[in-house]
Amino acid sequence: MVPRHSAADGSPALRRRRSPRQYVPMWRRSALPPAHWRVVDDSGTDSFGRSLPGPGTRTMELWRLTLEAKNIPHLVAGHGANQRLFVPALREGLARSELAALTAESHARAPAAVEVHHNAHWALCALLILMFWHGLRMGWWPLPLAHLPDPDYWLLCGGLHVHRVRALGEWWRTATALTLHADSRHLFSNLLFGAPFLILLARRLGLGLALGLTLLAGILGDTLNVLFRPPEHSSVGFSTALFGMTGLLCADTVIRDNGAQGFKHRALPPLAAGLALLAMLGTEGERTDYAAHIFGLLSGFGLGLAVSSLLKRLGPPPRLLSWSAGLAVPLFLLWCWDKAFQ
Repeated sequence: MVPRHSAADGSPALRRRRSPRQYVPMWRRSALPPAHWRVVDDSGTDSFGRSLPGPGTRTMELWRLTLEAKNIPHLVAGHGANQRLFVPALREGLARSELAALTAESHARAPAAVEVHHNAHWALCALLILMFWHGLRMGWWPLPLAHLPDPDYWLLCGGLHVHRVRALGEWWRTATALTLHADSRHLFSNLLFGAPFLILLARRLGLGLALGLTLLAGILGDTLNVLFRPPEHSSVGFSTALFGMTGLLCADTVIRDNGAQGFKHRALPPLAAGLALLAMLGTEGERTDYAAHIFGLLSGFGLGLAVSSLLKRLGPPPRLLSWSAGLAVPLFLLWCWDKAFQ
């Protein structure tokens, strides 16, 4: 004869009653809905819809619009954490299935989070090298180098002279001009405003890819400026690449941050922010080459749309490719300067 156990002995029946899965928190039903109306949520048929806290005002409004579109009678009642959505008992299953499908669709369309690269602070080394390059050209400190060219000769060989690029095919000037500055004020203003954008871009794209795309956007911006300006025009400065990295950052935000919205709604806010920055920083001063700033922003935005679309489709590039792009930047600039001094 098998002995019977009381509830105090820890029987399986008692353990099931004490299971946390069967625990229902304190919840107060509103008196407004009829007694035969049921609470619904997006948790499927296994949920009572009474878990605390409530779904929130934004979610509740989305649920209400969904049921309204399906012509399902509904009523929102309660206050604060007790606010719930009620439907007639005969429509409970249909309402729950519609809300569950809405939640599943929202999760499926949610864009993947952009990977954050934690070595972005090393991008400041590139700007420090640019400052060292300027000091070398201007003779800030004595160096044991014989026949170091004077500052004007650097401008003559590497500045962006439209006539020489068009007539003589000296295309390397579109790159070397990015490393030259008219004076220290010009240099430090570009470094001050360029550092935050370069760090943000490197955090999203990776250090090597950010440096490579910034240089490419600057070269494209200078190329468009050469085609637009008259033959006697000349310019120097990193600001074209600065606005190029701004366009890259805006484009990457458009493509990889808000995938569930339409392209027009995603593109307008970042592009408007870039144009506002252009209006504030890129059109002041008598010697400011505003056309180069505009072309840099447009080049970076167009290049960023293409690259960010590939990153969204194929995923982040291999680390070797990213580092190769970063190492190619100084090598390419040195090669361009070698062409300039020939």
